[in-house]
Amino acid sequence: MAVNKVDLYVSQIKELLDQGYTWLEKDNLGYGSIETKYGANAVQIAAIRKHPKLKDLETNITIFNVIDDCDETTDKTKRSASTRSTAPVEQPMVSVDTRKTSVESNDAANIFANL
Repeated sequence: MAVNKVDLYVSQIKELLDQGYTWLEKDNLGYGSIETKYGANAVQIAAIRKHPKLKDLETNITIFNVIDDCDETTDKTKRSASTRSTAPVEQPMVSVDTRKTSVESNDAANIFANL
């Protein structure tokens, strides 16, 4: 019978959980799981979690909640009041070539998809 020995360090497990790893792959939030990283199964993970320094550890993730606190109508009013002039401002004309090759259209799609 072949026996594989895997050394698990408590500090490494703690670091992985702080980085968003989950214990089990079924709970993976996109950062990875300890089960997959070490090639363990659910029963082995349950045994590992019984270690006194690991038993109460859970995954730590950071969720960013972006709050738009900019009122665009107020910003536009402030800009127009501060940049008002007596002479009318002409808007520049923009010409767009609508003929595309397959490479150009893919490049353009990729550029706009990443904005």
